[in-house]
Amino acid sequence: MDMAGKFQQGANFMLDVSPINRPQSLKDLAYQQIRASLLRGQMDPETVYSAAQFAGTLGVSRTPVREALLQLVAEGFLVVVEQKGFKLPRFTEKEIKELFETRRLIETYVAERLTGALSDDDVKELKANLKQMSSQAAEGDIAGFLETDRAFHMALIARLDNRLLASIMETIRGQVTMSAMKALAYEGRTDEILREHGTILETLRGKDPKKSVRAVVEHLETTENYVLGRLKRGAEQPRT
Repeated sequence: MDMAGKFQQGANFMLDVSPINRPQSLKDLAYQQIRASLLRGQMDPETVYSAAQFAGTLGVSRTPVREALLQLVAEGFLVVVEQKGFKLPRFTEKEIKELFETRRLIETYVAERLTGALSDDDVKELKANLKQMSSQAAEGDIAGFLETDRAFHMALIARLDNRLLASIMETIRGQVTMSAMKALAYEGRTDEILREHGTILETLRGKDPKKSVRAVVEHLETTENYVLGRLKRGAEQPRT
């Protein structure tokens, strides 16, 4: 074999080498830890937290922690308190209504577009999502339940392949997550959500967009009413 042949053989060999998995950055790890703490309801809504506090607890430097906190701010999970740090956002009744109004505008549009258009793989994925939510509800895993709930809604939006729409929805989801946690404090709400998601999936597999839109509207309006109910009662922490 000449040199050119050997070179080509070597090139082909290199193409078969598996890529090296890059380890997660400290910023990503800090983001995941802090976000998980938020979803578990472990942060006091009245406390202002500094990057130094999180850095000390996590055992890493302030820079990746601050980057993680700013990402959470961008996603609506935290707000910046000038010259002090970060804290949980507080929403007025009007702001909550605006968030849910925006969700309805987006998600009813998505439902109308997707009715009768889901593939077998789409349906399989969404059914697996519902099964996971059911297990998390049974185990009392509220943080996991919320994350899987988010994944259900975002999976539908992803089917439209519209990154701008998905980005807007991610921000809204972050802003309503903490309020949604309080809504789960109502006994039996997780079971209701499972039924509502099941109805949404069933109507999407059908041929009538109006039924899909109605299922989404009923789900979001019910959630909004629970969130507003908790706000009016002044409840600070969800049942875990």
